[in-house]
Amino acid sequence: MSLKRKRVLAGAILHETNTFNAIPTRLADFAGRYLLYGTDAARARLAGTATEIGGLLRAADLHGWDVVVAVAAACGPSGPLEASDWAALKARLLDIEGPFDGVALALHGAMVTEDSLDPEGELLDALRLRHGARVPIVATLDMHANVSTRMVAAADAFFPYRTYPHIDHADCAIDAAAALDALMEAARRPGSGRLTRSVLARPPMLDAADHGRTNPPGPMNALLARASEIAGHPGVVSAGLTIGFPWSDVAEAGPAAVVTVRTDTATAPTPVDPAPFARDLAERLWESRAQTQLDFPGVADAIALAKRDSDDARPLLLVDFADNPAGGAYGDSPNLLRAMVEAELENAAFATLADPEAVRLAAEAGEGATLDLSLGGRHAPEIGPPLAIRVRVARLHDGCFECEGPMLRGLTVDMGAMAVLEACGLRIVVASRALAVTDLNLFRTVGIEPASLRTIGLKSRNHLRAAFGPIARGVVLVDAGGIATMRLSHIPYRRIDRSVWPLTPVDPSRKLENAHVFDTASRSEE
Repeated sequence: MSLKRKRVLAGAILHETNTFNAIPTRLADFAGRYLLYGTDAARARLAGTATEIGGLLRAADLHGWDVVVAVAAACGPSGPLEASDWAALKARLLDIEGPFDGVALALHGAMVTEDSLDPEGELLDALRLRHGARVPIVATLDMHANVSTRMVAAADAFFPYRTYPHIDHADCAIDAAAALDALMEAARRPGSGRLTRSVLARPPMLDAADHGRTNPPGPMNALLARASEIAGHPGVVSAGLTIGFPWSDVAEAGPAAVVTVRTDTATAPTPVDPAPFARDLAERLWESRAQTQLDFPGVADAIALAKRDSDDARPLLLVDFADNPAGGAYGDSPNLLRAMVEAELENAAFATLADPEAVRLAAEAGEGATLDLSLGGRHAPEIGPPLAIRVRVARLHDGCFECEGPMLRGLTVDMGAMAVLEACGLRIVVASRALAVTDLNLFRTVGIEPASLRTIGLKSRNHLRAAFGPIARGVVLVDAGGIATMRLSHIPYRRIDRSVWPLTPVDPSRKLENAHVFDTASRSEE
């Protein structure tokens, strides 16, 4: 007689927090991506999409699980999540009726709330207490997670993204589900206690491997190849690398390696020691600092490149990454836009400037109207003062479009009401929500073909490369000022009390000496 179907609790709470962003995040802000309660709602919106829940639903069908999706919530990076809203999301996962054979989550790993510096560790800890030591818990993580010891102590295994731009959300969820299925099988056999042992190794640094980019290839590609090699060893459940999120002022910010093994002998003759593997990956992260770029061209250099003659008709991308919403920045600095206007660049566009008030005024004036606006610079005018400009309202739009991929393919994004403004031959896409530009359809939905442009200014960093890279003649990362700058030594950290690179200079030849190591086997730290 066959065993009963496995019952799995699933959920996604995805938020990357820039603690230097002074605007609290609320549940309403999740509408830009999705906020769904219950399995039916999750299936209706996310089944078949390139999201973690899309991958988990596919895996649940493959493995024959009875899956219960408690909540699926994803928000663009922004300020700390309001405490009561975090409590409401957490309750969706903790209050659902059990029992469950396993738990599968999609977390970011760099979330901060108004009342917690480690809410994901808090959630995982609460789920462990709720379901017991023998129920396996696995989670996907963003590559830019700040993995805490509390997270590692509570969960059985993590599966961070392996691509940046992140185009493997669903693939990582499918891998996590396969591991969960194997662990649930192991839990059915006689035994007690936890099914896995994990070792976290964190080198003393805030960024590594050129922020983790894999397209175009960089130092992260070799690191991931080594992690995959480790993951192939018998008895190893997962070998994950995270780069960290340096704009989150938390004590455990920074890159990390987490290697997890089975504690039984079902997959290997003797239990595998994950510590040497984790230390090896941490050493490689440390060595990658020599290939990690922290200084970038300013506005003047970027404009000079845009004005240079080229026989290549494809657009040059000027990427305003220091004010990138994907880094939790405000997305409303007009510094790069101002320079593009003053340079009178021909056949150019800029997307997006987050300014709901400007969109409202444009909508009141109507399409075809001309009006004077003060664009952007509302949240950090000391970094990027507003741009006074006369514009023509070329197009109004509700801001909703479906991503064509590769990133978040099939997901409908809601930028809030948008307006296309024309000034000095430049088309400016202004949105009500601050979300990074990652998909060509953002332009196409308002009647602009990006491939036909000569120059494009974008609020983004590396995610844009997945969609825009193939149509561009070049990508120039521009530090035009903002709270997501890579000049990390200029950021006023208060909670990072350990010696870390690049805040603390080191001898380039120095080997890794003082990695932070945490081993769940002894629940000890070095």
